[in-house]
Amino acid sequence: MMSQMEGGCPVDYNTITDLFLQRNLIREATAFLLDVLKPNLPEHAFLQTKVLEINLVTYPNVADAILANGMFNHYDRPRIAQLCEQAGLYVRALQHYSELPDIKRVIVNTHAIEPQALVEFFGTLSREWALECMKDLLLVNLRGNLQIIVQTAKEYSEQLGVDACIKLFEEFKSYEGLYFFLGSYLSSSEDPDIHFKYIKAAAKTGQLKEVERVTRESNFYDPEKTKNFLMEVKLPDARPLINVCDRFGFVPDLTHYLYTNNMLRYIEGYVQKVSSVWLCMWFCRYILVNR
Repeated sequence: MMSQMEGGCPVDYNTITDLFLQRNLIREATAFLLDVLKPNLPEHAFLQTKVLEINLVTYPNVADAILANGMFNHYDRPRIAQLCEQAGLYVRALQHYSELPDIKRVIVNTHAIEPQALVEFFGTLSREWALECMKDLLLVNLRGNLQIIVQTAKEYSEQLGVDACIKLFEEFKSYEGLYFFLGSYLSSSEDPDIHFKYIKAAAKTGQLKEVERVTRESNFYDPEKTKNFLMEVKLPDARPLINVCDRFGFVPDLTHYLYTNNMLRYIEGYVQKVSSVWLCMWFCRYILVNR
């Protein structure tokens, strides 16, 4: 921490810094240290830590700016991580902590962390750590943190694994999370299970237009499984079930369902749509037999 002045007189940077601090001249001490520490030398690790410490305690925004500039590499990272956390600079704290318990403690402060910054931080974690932290966020505040987790799952689905993300949402019975996550993945997937789960999530969240669209357009869902689910869930709109039964030959099951659930207007609409004399006679015969 010693240097030479122009006339050859040795200068102790720490002593000069302390003189500023003794007079509460924090800004001056900071300006001095930022100037003399520009070379970013390993032997200046103590002073790098010191300038960050004094600002994290008094002027956190200044410390944040120093860290953002990336001008120092040799300071005490665990110490600065603690001070960042205490100062409410949670993103900086996350960037400096290296132990999972510390990260999990800090990451739940989503009320004070910009969502995009948090999503980007997830990208720096290992798969296992990321999934653990995502689970913690849902445990702490499912409703408040859901969109962050959905965005993270979308952004890093390849690294995290689609199945792992689905399992996470299912563990919390978050059909909304499944709906938004799978919605971004559906067009590139031919997996029947994914298409079925999306239909189910859309139905559970009241997205009936989307249920109708996918049952009409998708060629990848399991017809029998989807038909049984739609009959069980009893949507107020029968068009998704009509789509499935019409496309895959479940007309007798459809007739029974619509009749027993007093949805006769859908029977009429379906008969008019297909314009089949045979089908019309079949419906009439079923209704007469089951009166």
